[in-house]
Amino acid sequence: METNVYTQLIKNLEYEFTHSVSKKAQSEGTIITLSRDYGSGIKKVGEQLVKYLNKNEVGFNLLKKEWRLIDTTVIRDLSKELSLEYKLIEEYVPFEKKGIIEQLIHSFGPSYNKLDGKLSSTLKTIVHAYFERGNVVILGRGAGFFAEELDNALKIKVNSTMQFRIGHLMKAHNLNFDDAKMKMLENSKLRNDFLEHIQKGQTEHYDTVIDRSRLDDATLTDYLYSFTIAKVKELSRRQKNKNKFSTVY
Repeated sequence: METNVYTQLIKNLEYEFTHSVSKKAQSEGTIITLSRDYGSGIKKVGEQLVKYLNKNEVGFNLLKKEWRLIDTTVIRDLSKELSLEYKLIEEYVPFEKKGIIEQLIHSFGPSYNKLDGKLSSTLKTIVHAYFERGNVVILGRGAGFFAEELDNALKIKVNSTMQFRIGHLMKAHNLNFDDAKMKMLENSKLRNDFLEHIQKGQTEHYDTVIDRSRLDDATLTDYLYSFTIAKVKELSRRQKNKNKFSTVY
């Protein structure tokens, strides 16, 4: 994690654990959140999007800072802050989603208090630290939900058909159809349970939804780049009008 982001994260963690009131997210530059179904295969798309944004200095008029892709970084940060293995967090099943016997067994486990008691607040604090950094493209991790209150965030959902996801997993992991389907179903459930736990019954809203089933990576990247350009223009106009208003008064 970048030094300034990590410093802000520590400050935020101290605040979260010593205050009962929720802290409204602060943010700089432009924030892009990409929610997706498991197996949609958009990590390379995110990497290419960030490359284009930096090459063309998109949004640098709002915040002169290089864009960053945030993906598994969030899980690594959680692992570090909660002092738990990466795999424990990656395969986390919320307590309320476990069966009765599994709940009893889990309640005596060493990771119980750290995960079920602190996961949501720690994840929120970590994601907020990246919001404060600005100019980030965040893949999943509930970022779209946490960005609900941000005016400078563009929240995108990337959908794809089951056939597409199975095909992608077969190719990416060298699996046969049945194994790829099982992997997709198991990981989709883990992801959905995780999001339900984080959102606590609230609904995540998106600015736009894209079905990528018939889009190759290059085309999807172009779409996302165009949407980001439009968002930056909107924010630039808003800032310009705000400056005009401030000058008049």
